[in-house]
Amino acid sequence: MALTKSAAAAKVGKYGVPIAESGPKFAGTDVPVANLFRCLDGGGSLDAFLKDFPAVSRAQAVDALRDEARVGMDAAIHRDPRIMDGAPVFRGTRLPVKSLFDYLADGYSLDDFLYQFPSASRERMRRALEAARQALESHAYENTSG
Repeated sequence: MALTKSAAAAKVGKYGVPIAESGPKFAGTDVPVANLFRCLDGGGSLDAFLKDFPAVSRAQAVDALRDEARVGMDAAIHRDPRIMDGAPVFRGTRLPVKSLFDYLADGYSLDDFLYQFPSASRERMRRALEAARQALESHAYENTSG
């Protein structure tokens, strides 16, 4: 399903995010994976993405989110004994990863955090939260007796 530039803009325009026309695509479709992340980062939901791109299955979208979180954390988080005494920080910053979780635990929103720490990006924070969720779920599954 090829989209023209005007049709693409109309579909995603409600999120204020332009459609990606190139890049890696979901298997068996003409839909670039970047559209999923643009939709979510622009305030859309997974269901809205799936309605806009019916060629993509829910399983494909969920797998893309999981893969992005796994791969993205290696690129997003850095640890160096010379930076912040070796505490894990978001790559390219001196911002400790712990700060994100402390901020959220204190009742602040992600938007508040991003406003307070302009060196942080929504993409990196989303990856950190997704990786933390996956780690907690993995831990719970490993420790659940059958």
